[in-house]
Amino acid sequence: MSHPNYQKQSSSLTDSSRPIIINVDDLGLSTAVNDAVIHLAELGRIGASSYMVGGAITDSDINQLKKLNVDIGLHLDLTGIFPSTLRGSLKSIIIASYLRRFNPMQVTDVIKQQLDGFEDRFGYAPVFIDGHQHIHQFPVIRQCLIKELYNRYSAEITQGTLSARVTTPLVNDIKSWIIYILGGYAWRRSCEYNHIKINDKFGGVYGFDSDSQQLANLWEQWLQSAPRNTACSSPTLIMCHPAVPSNNWQDEIKVARELEYEWLISGGFEDLLHKHDVKLLRCSDMTSDLLSF
Repeated sequence: MSHPNYQKQSSSLTDSSRPIIINVDDLGLSTAVNDAVIHLAELGRIGASSYMVGGAITDSDINQLKKLNVDIGLHLDLTGIFPSTLRGSLKSIIIASYLRRFNPMQVTDVIKQQLDGFEDRFGYAPVFIDGHQHIHQFPVIRQCLIKELYNRYSAEITQGTLSARVTTPLVNDIKSWIIYILGGYAWRRSCEYNHIKINDKFGGVYGFDSDSQQLANLWEQWLQSAPRNTACSSPTLIMCHPAVPSNNWQDEIKVARELEYEWLISGGFEDLLHKHDVKLLRCSDMTSDLLSF
């Protein structure tokens, strides 16, 4: 199933269009998140979602996502729901990373477990890699991750079928720059050195405390700030965290997730895509002429 919002071939991008990947984080976290991903894909509003191996997803949902050509990546997790001896708060993970307290063998073991879990559930390698609360770019973790990706997926890297999320800020806000300062530049350089495909700019960062109008204003800013297509540009990636309204689960940003969902299915969001000449891409649509290493 395809949708007119999607521009599958990079060759058909115009000089004025804005190539953007919209990715839903936290697939597998709950049925409400999974349902949101599927519905937004049916509407042609998203083309990628990153899966948390500690979560759950039905065979039916996997088959539906496959029919909708949604790219599924690994949402590497040390601060959320994946059970491991390394799991901790974001603060504790940052401290352990920057003070080099992590044992690289233990980190690699957790990475292997999550990659194995992803492959077992979906039957294929992740199309892309990112991290819950961006832990994939932290010291020690990023070195272990790059090494394991190259050991396991060297063919996919060579063929250009594996990509990774980088967090180069799309807009100049404090939170975006804090995320990038916490390993973003080093992670980007590491991906470039190892010839792993990456996005260019990264958006979707906010405090999860916005009302409907503020959320609409944020998306206006993100889409307007996304670079227009040039011969050497790579797509902007905007993350989001929607969930279908439901009383059957709880989450610390549940209200924000439901608000995001209502916005992303709205006519106002579709109008904004047209207003800014957005061409929605999937991670697998990135090609060499859209990438700059």
